Amino acid sequence: MKKILPVFKDERDRAIAVTIIILSMFLFFIPSLLGVLFLKEQLSESAYAVVKAFFNFELMLFLVSLLFVIPIIGWILAFILTPLMMILNVIIAILALCAIAKNTEVKVPVWYEFI
Repeated sequence: MKKILPVFKDERDRAIAVTIIILSMFLFFIPSLLGVLFLKEQLSESAYAVVKAFFNFELMLFLVSLLFVIPIIGWILAFILTPLMMILNVIIAILALCAIAKNTEVKVPVWYEFI
């Protein structure tokens, strides 16, 4: 097991690895947060429910990634969750674009009327 997973020699390496894991989870969390905040009026109820469920799932994964700061578990999480989050982000982006394409009543922002 020690040959497969990296072993950190000092606390500095461990801190760098944990920081990278937490930042990567946070970067995956931002798009779903923006989707929940700004797509409610543009999407139908069912599509928005999918976006909100995905946001809740990513929030849970982000909080879990904050808890696992032990190096071995952190590396396992990084290798498993990062591809999973990429796949789920692509799926939610496709679903959101399909919902926006079907919804013809996209509201124009108020600031756009003054330009």
